[in-house]
Amino acid sequence: MLLRRYIGDTPARLIEFGRPYDWDTLGKQLSQVEAAVLICYAFPTLVPPQLLSIFPKGGLNLHPALLPNYRGPHPLHRLAVDGQHAVHGGVTLHKMSAAFDDGDILGQVSFSETDWASRRALIDGLASAMCTLVSEVAPAYCKGSLSGTRQPAGDFIWARLESAHTMISPAMSIEHVDRLWHVLGNIPGIYLDVAGHKVRLGFQIERLGSPTGQVPVARWGTVEFDLADGRVRYLAYGHLLKRLLKLRDAFARSQVRSRVLK
Repeated sequence: MLLRRYIGDTPARLIEFGRPYDWDTLGKQLSQVEAAVLICYAFPTLVPPQLLSIFPKGGLNLHPALLPNYRGPHPLHRLAVDGQHAVHGGVTLHKMSAAFDDGDILGQVSFSETDWASRRALIDGLASAMCTLVSEVAPAYCKGSLSGTRQPAGDFIWARLESAHTMISPAMSIEHVDRLWHVLGNIPGIYLDVAGHKVRLGFQIERLGSPTGQVPVARWGTVEFDLADGRVRYLAYGHLLKRLLKLRDAFARSQVRSRVLK
């Protein structure tokens, strides 16, 4: 349904496919599509080889990190958590293989620092990078002028988000926590321990000055706490904020759909 909102009246065939995955039925549907290559993004499981064989050029995947670093299901989240967004942040177009995110690299686009300034900026940066790779690199691969580069062997970080990664520490900087909110704030959320209780944070509403050495304080739907370089006040995540964020996201989707239809 979300994809329908984005494509609008664009003359594109939409095949809906979800769990439980019926690969045989999907294969029959895709065999009627005259396409050279299958391109995936954010698909949560490996695509079977028999499905990829339907396409003369197999399958390609768009991965939101600069491979071979940060393979796995949650690269954007872990890049923000690990503070490696400026080093390994970007999008990689690679061949799909028998393992997750380890196929030959065809092209990469790095994110800029401004792409991490807000959730909207990150979404726009991601879309722009994918557009470049799909419109420029994928056609070159299909024409045979680009073969790709094998990924190096090594022990690279597997980008899986654990519950501990969502907890805020007073050793973190204000900028780091702000970035965590942009990337993790909606799902799965970021949390602070307040007197033994796990409190989910909304967005930052005020910088209160230097660190005070005092414990976090929750009052009137807000939370005040120290970070390494200052004390801040955040809105606590509740029903009202959740509704406001849904309205904001719905408005953002309508704006994207309007741009697509123009």
